[in-house]
Amino acid sequence: MSQEREAPLDWDDEKIEDPAHFLLHRGMRGIFEAEEMLEGDRLYIPEWELTIRPHVARWSEQSVMLQFQLRSPRWDRDIFETAAGIGGNLKSALGMAVGGFAFSLMQGIASMEKNRDPEDLHTEYGDTAHHWQVYRSNIVGLGESTAEMQETPYWEALKEGIAKRIGNQKLCYIKIYGAKNGDDITGECRINDIPSPELGQIVGELVSKWQVQEFASQKQFIMLRQSEETYTPYPYQAEDIAAATRTAVRMFMECDTQEKYEEFPVRLAEQLQDASLAQELYSFLPEICAEHAFDKLSYQEEMLLHKGETAFPVYRTQLASYYMIYDALFEGFRTDQFDDEAYKQYVGVSSIYSVICNAREQGADLLDTGGMLTLSFGMSDRYQFR
Repeated sequence: MSQEREAPLDWDDEKIEDPAHFLLHRGMRGIFEAEEMLEGDRLYIPEWELTIRPHVARWSEQSVMLQFQLRSPRWDRDIFETAAGIGGNLKSALGMAVGGFAFSLMQGIASMEKNRDPEDLHTEYGDTAHHWQVYRSNIVGLGESTAEMQETPYWEALKEGIAKRIGNQKLCYIKIYGAKNGDDITGECRINDIPSPELGQIVGELVSKWQVQEFASQKQFIMLRQSEETYTPYPYQAEDIAAATRTAVRMFMECDTQEKYEEFPVRLAEQLQDASLAQELYSFLPEICAEHAFDKLSYQEEMLLHKGETAFPVYRTQLASYYMIYDALFEGFRTDQFDDEAYKQYVGVSSIYSVICNAREQGADLLDTGGMLTLSFGMSDRYQFR
């Protein structure tokens, strides 16, 4: 995989008064591998049915931070990317930021949409096999570059771990970022914008081998598109999961007796008309609150879901609902839809809190000494992996 330098794009020397206007009308025009058109505050690429909405988050005379939202009906999720640029003036800073976006993420999307040199990948999630085609962007870099950096084998080092962490999504996008500045090493691997500490450590180990004297960084995107033959669309959008989360929290808070709490999972399934989603909300909401409350502990990325007599290792990034539930829960707390009492009640019934209390009874304070916990959930035979 060839490497391209993340250099500023070559624009003429004009003073930029409005960077957002400049991006839409000039800065992002004619730099992609398909023709684009302007539609209000966004660009549209008809060939790929792709909408790109740029936003100037911050800017000064010599620096800029851009945010991009990408959406296509061919995908089952939006893609979000941030790009920063620093230069002698705003024009060169914008060129650096736009160049990084165009030569990395957009080059990977172009490879996917043009079906350019795909690699096959086979995965399993729960009790189902899934087939994917994998597309890699070029590796782009900033700062110092040496010979051994030219072909850093990110995909080869990460693909086994990535395969374990993807579920039944239609599209997965992987962002890999590594940087070295003296003894300071940064390694990051994000799956659908969710960081994986374990995979990030692998990236960091690759970066630590760079023989550089000053700052150096690289990033690469991996796009994975699932075969139509193995993909089953998820039946809910984020707003549906948010509504179900509100229902679950309300019904949980109405459980003022042990009998009502024991009946809660069945009543929630009847209310939602979806036993699998009800089991996920019942199981995950207490632990999400407890992880947030006891953030000095460490939690394995992998969980165990027991379905009948069989235990399935599952990563949070595989579950279609998990991060939608997470986002809906904390948006509810942020907007005062849920109060502090709900938070305390959920923490109190969590298995994490139970483990902490049991350890204290045996003379160990996990909040003081730390520890690594693996979460385990019991699901019924009716539970469906989605």
